[in-house]
Amino acid sequence: MTIADNTGVGIGIAVFFIVWIVIAIGSLVLLVVALVDIVKRPDWQWKLAGQEKVLWLLLVILVNFLAIPSLIYWFNIRKKLQAVEVAAAKGQYGPGHITYAGWEPLPVPAMAPPGWYPDNSGQAPLRWWDGRQWTQHTSTGGPPSP
Repeated sequence: MTIADNTGVGIGIAVFFIVWIVIAIGSLVLLVVALVDIVKRPDWQWKLAGQEKVLWLLLVILVNFLAIPSLIYWFNIRKKLQAVEVAAAKGQYGPGHITYAGWEPLPVPAMAPPGWYPDNSGQAPLRWWDGRQWTQHTSTGGPPSP
């Protein structure tokens, strides 16, 4: 081997280690950035996006080979979470709250069918009214008669 051959091998090894150090530092930076973003997002965003927060925490921490889980999170899962955040800010999910099963809307008052109106007597939520005066038989306690 000549000196020129040894120099080429040395340069190759130096370039390999420099690239390896850059990849290692970049992977560590992506790990930290992804972890911060995962932790700061509330649980309701994860539920509405159909993702699991704990799963992505474990993937990013334990399987961070070449920052692949961090990159998948950053370019795929994070976009879903951001879309949920924007939709919730616009009120697209309506009034409600998040439960372990997902988004649970507040009960919407049922619309009364035509001719039915709220019952002021408190005996029933709605009462039929067709415009005629109804009276009730007091002796039998039966249904109202016209």
